[in-house]
Amino acid sequence: MAAQRVNPKEIAKLLEEAKSVAIFGHILPDGDCYGGVFALKIALEGIGKDVFSYISDVVPEYLTFLEDYESLKSQKEFCSADLALVLDSSDLKRTENSDFLYEYKKTGAKICLVDHHTTGDLIDFVDYAWQDTAKSSTSEMVLDVLKEMNLKIKKEAATLLLTGIETDTSSFQNQNTTVEALEASAFLMSKGARLARIVNNTFHAKDMDTIKLYGLVLERLVYNEKYGTIVGYLTQKDARDLGIEGDISTGVANYLNTIEDAKMIVFITEVEEGVLKVSLRTRDEGVDVSTLAKAFGGGGHVKASGFTVRGKVTNIDGKIKITC
Repeated sequence: MAAQRVNPKEIAKLLEEAKSVAIFGHILPDGDCYGGVFALKIALEGIGKDVFSYISDVVPEYLTFLEDYESLKSQKEFCSADLALVLDSSDLKRTENSDFLYEYKKTGAKICLVDHHTTGDLIDFVDYAWQDTAKSSTSEMVLDVLKEMNLKIKKEAATLLLTGIETDTSSFQNQNTTVEALEASAFLMSKGARLARIVNNTFHAKDMDTIKLYGLVLERLVYNEKYGTIVGYLTQKDARDLGIEGDISTGVANYLNTIEDAKMIVFITEVEEGVLKVSLRTRDEGVDVSTLAKAFGGGGHVKASGFTVRGKVTNIDGKIKITC
């Protein structure tokens, strides 16, 4: 049975009624996922709720500036909760610790989805769902919920939410940079979030090794003139050789998406031995990369999507291929 469709006011009521809340993010979390999960955790803990966050501990390099917030800790064990909330994920297999979601379902806990991606299989698993593809980010949606709850938004939570909005809009450059997203950002700045610090760390700041890595990616780019696609890749050995830790695929994919006349960017990252993350980007009005991502079991937005696949990336005679 499909979930009951709800709005931010109804999400707020569910959170107010729950004494304990489990919050889930997606695998390979980005700035929006971290921002939404931990901002909500901080806000709920501030009113005495027990909150358990299920999200990867491997923070991408560009988000390590957020680690000074003590609440950025993930839960390792299953903990009983009245309400389980899934943020920024539309599919079960892309949800971190998805096995625990089944456990919550068995215990009778209510399960709720808050997401701005196109609909996936979670809609048939959760009890309640608020999905809005017009929103810039899930962080913007979390802000709407916190406002409905009349909660005080502290500087730490404001910084996390603004990081989510800024990263998901590629520093306010993508098509999802709406009037509402800019208004939300201004509100968060009024609560102490420092936009300059966020942009400098997520968009501008790159050390020498990272610049060299970008250079390696650029040197390998392959352009398919027939389809207007640009393909690049990065292996684990590349990252190790340059001492790069964490996932930088989002930053590279967004950077490549600035290339003029490219209809679609395909950036392949070897995230672990035998596992590839494929990031898809486009600025072309007639291209929907989420359709391609869904065909391979992934998802995302019309202009920014991705999927993971088991295999190896090879470059033979200037042809980049994934062999499974």
